[in-house]
Amino acid sequence: MPFNEMKTQPPEPELWIETRRGGLFFVNALFIFPQVMVLVPLATRIFVRGRGGLARDAPILDTFPMIAEHLLPRMGWLLVIPLALVAYNLTLEDALLPRLGLWAMFLLHLSFLVWAVGVWTGVWTPVLPGRP
Repeated sequence: MPFNEMKTQPPEPELWIETRRGGLFFVNALFIFPQVMVLVPLATRIFVRGRGGLARDAPILDTFPMIAEHLLPRMGWLLVIPLALVAYNLTLEDALLPRLGLWAMFLLHLSFLVWAVGVWTGVWTPVLPGRP
């Protein structure tokens, strides 16, 4: 068999995270970190205090929600940036699982923005549930 007729290896498939879509997904995932840092202790304190535990402030459960209560009404308008980035990433992404993840991120950003707008308009107070 001549040299130029030898079978060549098929090119390696490009990893999804190394594509532009995957990179944007990673950036969007970084933008939800502050909200997750609020939601985990918030859900924990709602659950624990709902079952009758911790009658007073607990630093491990109340620190991040209290910071959010203070900062989100003032800085909530910045959520339009990750919302726009997720919306842009949704126009690029075709695969089902990343699209579901992007929609979850979009709804998370939107819920925090709605909460901030509700505080701005006086619909509700800036106090998150589960306070003692």
